[in-house]
Amino acid sequence: MGSCYSQVPYTFPDGGIYDGEMKDGLPDGKGQIHWDNGTSFEGFFEKGKKVKKGIFKWGDSSHYEGEFLNENFHGYGEYYWYNGKTYKGNWVDGKMEGQGTLCYDGKEYVGEFKNDKKHGFGELRWPNGQKYIGNWKNGKQDGKGKLIEPNGNIIEGIWVKGKQQ
Repeated sequence: MGSCYSQVPYTFPDGGIYDGEMKDGLPDGKGQIHWDNGTSFEGFFEKGKKVKKGIFKWGDSSHYEGEFLNENFHGYGEYYWYNGKTYKGNWVDGKMEGQGTLCYDGKEYVGEFKNDKKHGFGELRWPNGQKYIGNWKNGKQDGKGKLIEPNGNIIEGIWVKGKQQ
């Protein structure tokens, strides 16, 4: 028996209303979901799951634009929080993972991430011109690194859990 494509509204178990292409009774192809709280998703579906590329918008004006796999941010994507924080980089199973750039509170971190935290090698720049270049672990400076102060003074050494030793 063949597959049937159609385009009719579909309601997800969480109340999201889908409008788009369907196959075998499930969202499949290009479509969009809208929820009562102002959240929406527009992109691609496969067997009822978000895949490939799409844009997820929340009611507070936060949004993610990028790749999806099995309902999660996965691959390259850009997340813009309502408070001005941004992340542009790689995602794995919905978490910042691999190479990326995170901007928050006037600071910019360019480097590696693991499990949503700075982890590996990276550089953090503060608005006053200070910067740290070195290793990170679980979101804190950890390992060999150097701090360059706004006046040009350079402090090289070992950091543990964010503190110079």
